[in-house]
Amino acid sequence: MQKFVSLLGICGLVLLLAACGSTSHIYIVRHGEKVSPSGDVALSGAGLERAEALKDSLKDKKIAQVYSTNYKRTQQTAAPTAMQFGKDITTYNNGDSLLQALVKQPKGNVLITGHSNTVPQMIRAVGLTLSFEGNIPDNQYDNLFIITVKKESNQRCKP
Repeated sequence: MQKFVSLLGICGLVLLLAACGSTSHIYIVRHGEKVSPSGDVALSGAGLERAEALKDSLKDKKIAQVYSTNYKRTQQTAAPTAMQFGKDITTYNNGDSLLQALVKQPKGNVLITGHSNTVPQMIRAVGLTLSFEGNIPDNQYDNLFIITVKKESNQRCKP
């Protein structure tokens, strides 16, 4: 019985420490290919396939929140992943502010869909550098940017 109580205490301590210092991942992607170069247009067949591939690549990531701009193409890119995890898509207007808030206060794994100009802009706004200058090229849809955020242990969690 004493061994069981000791084991229970050790398990409790491990769970407490795991909860105190956790890691979140922010997955940021440009929308998939679109049917037309201008306007609020839907994804093309290739774009819909890319959205499904994104869902498949994130299937083991336990996505807690999904964010998208209010454009059809970003909503359609996010939709398969949101449905897979039973999450609503939250619309955002300012990607810089959104990402800064998520980096400061991580809330689990997150997917953000954006545009060729907004994705690099929001990544740079949190002080990260990219291997290219400016926007994502118009013909490039296959980048998945991953930001790992380590939530620091706070004083109350120390044993």
